[in-house]
Amino acid sequence: MGISFDFFYSDLSPHGRWLVSGSYGRVWQPADYRAGWNPYSDGHWVYTDVGWTWLSDYEWGAVPYHYGTWVLDMDVGWVWVPGYVWAPAWVVFRTGPDYIGWAPVPVGYSVGGSIGSASYSPDLFLFVASRDFLAPRVGAYAVPAARTRVIINNTRIENTIRVENNVVVNTGPDVRLVQRASGRTIEAESIERVPRVGPARHMSRDDLRVDAVKSGTGLRAAEPISERQSRAIIEGRGRDESRAPRAGERTPRPETRPPRDEGDRIKDRSGAQADDGVKADDKARADAKARDDAKAKADAKADARRKGNPKKKEKPKPTPADDKPPSR
Repeated sequence: MGISFDFFYSDLSPHGRWLVSGSYGRVWQPADYRAGWNPYSDGHWVYTDVGWTWLSDYEWGAVPYHYGTWVLDMDVGWVWVPGYVWAPAWVVFRTGPDYIGWAPVPVGYSVGGSIGSASYSPDLFLFVASRDFLAPRVGAYAVPAARTRVIINNTRIENTIRVENNVVVNTGPDVRLVQRASGRTIEAESIERVPRVGPARHMSRDDLRVDAVKSGTGLRAAEPISERQSRAIIEGRGRDESRAPRAGERTPRPETRPPRDEGDRIKDRSGAQADDGVKADDKARADAKARDDAKAKADAKADARRKGNPKKKEKPKPTPADDKPPSR
């Protein structure tokens, strides 16, 4: 399935707003955002044959949790930065005997790269007790933020994002640890049977694969795009659907005049409609006059037939008797 910024823009616009971040370019923030909100609160974890997969509770969650990554922008809060490579979850985990935590990977993260503790602020992590990791709405079991700094010191970071058979996987916490803590037996589900993990209703394995040439080398979680680039793509200028736009790439200027905006098109349509209306009125008036004239002539003929058209009466000719002079 082709993924592009144009698709992201169309898919997510009804559910939030697109912003311009000074650090990350064009980003998206959901309408659900509020103070204290964390992108990985409302949903749950499922263990699949490509590792731990995040299932969001949000209507819009199928795309932003499997493409791109989330960042905490200092000016506007949590926002999503677009990316064009699928993953079960673009997060880094921290695990310990009692707690499991996770946070979105940094914008510059490349698959196979190592993420150290220094790369993260403790405020970015969401922790739960290991026994609650499989809770249906795991954010409800999150440890208070005030305890996060203490827990981090008792957990280790897990660098478990890699490529297997041309698909990005995230094995995350050891499944045996989660089984012991939760008291549940866990069997890996086929990712093709898991709903809401991508733009298609049902994702096939081929939909998840990355280019074999690039597999494991240079695959980035996010591809920041500038406001100028995004505007050009949205307006349909310089769009290249064959690949994702790259950060810093210049969009060529169109050689033809860019399409006019909707306001101009509305004016054109309204002007044309007005001209058509005038012409229609003139024709209607002319037709009406012709009908009136024809009716008047027809009425005159009918009236003449009813009354008749008598000739001028002639004086009667005198008879022979009339010619005789009167007797005396």
